[in-house]
Amino acid sequence: MTPPIARPDAMISIAQARALTEPQPAPAPDEAASPGAETVVDKIRKVVETIAVHGPLGLTALAREAGVSKTTVHRLSGELLAWGVIDRIEGKFVIGRRMAELGQLVTPRESLREVGHPFAVELFAQFRLPVTVSVRQGLDVRCVAKISGTVDEATGWMGVGTRAPLHCTAAGKAILAFSPPELFRAVVARPLRGVTPFSTVAPTKLALQLRDVRRTGYAVVRREVHVGASSIGVPVIDRHGAVVGAFAMPLPSRPEQAVELQRTIKQQAARLAAQLP
Repeated sequence: MTPPIARPDAMISIAQARALTEPQPAPAPDEAASPGAETVVDKIRKVVETIAVHGPLGLTALAREAGVSKTTVHRLSGELLAWGVIDRIEGKFVIGRRMAELGQLVTPRESLREVGHPFAVELFAQFRLPVTVSVRQGLDVRCVAKISGTVDEATGWMGVGTRAPLHCTAAGKAILAFSPPELFRAVVARPLRGVTPFSTVAPTKLALQLRDVRRTGYAVVRREVHVGASSIGVPVIDRHGAVVGAFAMPLPSRPEQAVELQRTIKQQAARLAAQLP
């Protein structure tokens, strides 16, 4: 599998993070629809989120990845192109400028990056290890802030805007463990792809790992996303019970420092959560 792809920097708001993690209300019953039938909104969501996570994609690849018929994707893409939510470059679909414009309507001071920055700085000052603040984006985790003194092969790969799979990253597993079960089902609905030979690709093993994360309050990942890296991730859960993001840091080699980091990063996540509206 190709390594995580760096994307342009973007402001991710608390409201946006909540919207990605909170279970959505069930749609009103449609007497004309058969039980379990997908709505047009369901299909639009699949198309847009698939482009966001896996794009750029051609029509055939988009239909396959989204699980929507090629005819339906062709019809919806025309309307989404006209709206500006998606764009087409060299015959492949990408997220359009209209999405960025809508994101800019969110008040900047509500950005999770801005709120989490001082807490990340404190963690870095104490342990002198890189600190990232990440949110969920589709079935990936996306870094929205990073504090780092130096960049090396083991810890420098995760930059602001970088995405990586939920199922094999510390921040991703921390978010996944405390999210609604529907997210886990979406993650394992298709074969899990490994980033390294050590990545978790068995749904049963992943479920057991997430159970341990819920028990301890943190996720530890070793060599799953980078062969030379071990890291710890802790979820940031707001007062409404929604997972809005996660802290992640490299795991120290000395056991006593690792124990201290586990305690401190959980405290910082709780302090950050207390500052959220």
